[in-house]
Amino acid sequence: MKKIIVVTGGSSGIGRATVQRLAGEGHQVYELSRSGVDGPNIRHLTVDLAEEEQIAAAFQRIGQEAGHIDALVNNAGMGIFGPVELTASSDARYQLDIDFFAVFFCIKYALPWLRKAEKGARIINISSLAGIYAIPYQSFYSVAKFGVNALTLALSTELRDFGISVAALMPGDVKTGFTASRRTYGQDTALYTGVEKSLAGAARDEQTGKSPEALAARIAQLIGKKKLKPLYSCGFKFQFFIFLGRILPTAVANAIVRKMYS
Repeated sequence: MKKIIVVTGGSSGIGRATVQRLAGEGHQVYELSRSGVDGPNIRHLTVDLAEEEQIAAAFQRIGQEAGHIDALVNNAGMGIFGPVELTASSDARYQLDIDFFAVFFCIKYALPWLRKAEKGARIINISSLAGIYAIPYQSFYSVAKFGVNALTLALSTELRDFGISVAALMPGDVKTGFTASRRTYGQDTALYTGVEKSLAGAARDEQTGKSPEALAARIAQLIGKKKLKPLYSCGFKFQFFIFLGRILPTAVANAIVRKMYS
């Protein structure tokens, strides 16, 4: 059955693969980003996701054109890397604007149209294992993803009576342009000696990670599921990491992360 689906950050990486996958399945996809192109079953809307007014206008336009929305995929994201002390305040705020508040605003303005879906609508938020493990030198990314997980859990209860299911997908490492575009701090100082090693390790893990297409397939699967749990991973290894995060004492889990990243 053809669905009306909105995907944010669909011009590259996981978002682009998701847009292409869903459009290829015959769904009408609206893609929101600052750059992108129309295509078969793809309607691009130019939106700066750091601007609430632009998000509100985009969903009003989509709702008026399509009449309803069946699924929303909050995928847009950006990264900064470095010690908290050395991070520019403007970058920290922008990280939260894109990785958390854009998720909130998209859900806020999509909900009137999600409620109009004939069958239960879906909200899929792209989170991260950093939403369970606070990663050193990626503090604000972790803050945003912890927030996305918390928002997802709260909304899964709030929206239940409307038949709207909400889930967060927490992929591990994915090979995308996210690695190269990340803003970094602290590489040129000896004050924080773990930065370079941690950055190199993160880049290595990401560039040997899953393909965006694998994540797109998982997202499409979740959109089509009859019932959704609040939190999902992608692959057995990452399911195991999530399991460990639930059972290990916080101090032990944090010590493991410290050894891995610093």
